[in-house]
Amino acid sequence: MLSKYRDFVFKVISKYVKKLSSLGIKPWHFTFLGLLLSLLYLYALATNSVLFAIIFLLTSGFMDVLDGALAKTANILSKCGAYLDSMFDRLEDSAYYIGLIILNFDCYIVFLALALTLTLTYSKARLENLGIDEPRVSLFERSDRIVVLAFILATYIVNSRLSNVLFSIYVFALTVIVVLRIITGYTDLSKT
Repeated sequence: MLSKYRDFVFKVISKYVKKLSSLGIKPWHFTFLGLLLSLLYLYALATNSVLFAIIFLLTSGFMDVLDGALAKTANILSKCGAYLDSMFDRLEDSAYYIGLIILNFDCYIVFLALALTLTLTYSKARLENLGIDEPRVSLFERSDRIVVLAFILATYIVNSRLSNVLFSIYVFALTVIVVLRIITGYTDLSKT
C-alpha cells in the first residue's frame, strides 16, 4: 500500500540525498545504520522502552528508503549493494519479530509471522528472477509491515491484550496474502 507513494517520497528526499552523497556518504552506510537501529529496537524493548522501540523501528525502516534513494540518485547501483541490502532487510525483519517475543507475544504466532514474511519476500524475489516483474498480489510490502508493527506496538503501550489481538489479525492477513501470492504467482508462471 505504501509502495504507491514510493515515487513521491523519492522525489521529496532526492535533493537531500544528493547533498549526503556529496559529503561522501554511501548507500551501505544507511544499510548498516538500519541494522544497528533494529538492534537498538531490541534493546529498547528489553528495557521496556516501547516508545523508543517504535522510534527505532520506524527509523530503521526509513534507512531502507534512504539507502535505495541514495543509490539511485548518485547512480551507484550495484549487485553487491542490492544483495547486502536484501540480506540486512531480512535480519532487520527478524529482529522486529523477535522484539515481540521479548514483550511476551505468543512465540508460535510470532514465528509464523516471521516465516510468512520471509516467504512473502522470497516469493517476490523468486518471481522476479523467473521473469514476473511485479507480482499481482503486492500487499503488505516491507514498509507496510513496519508501519503496522509500529501501530501494534503503540497499542501495546495502552493495552497489551488488544495489541496481541491486533497482531493475530495481522498474521491472519499476512497468511491470506501469502496464499494469494503463491496462487497468482503459480498461475502467472504457468502462462509463460
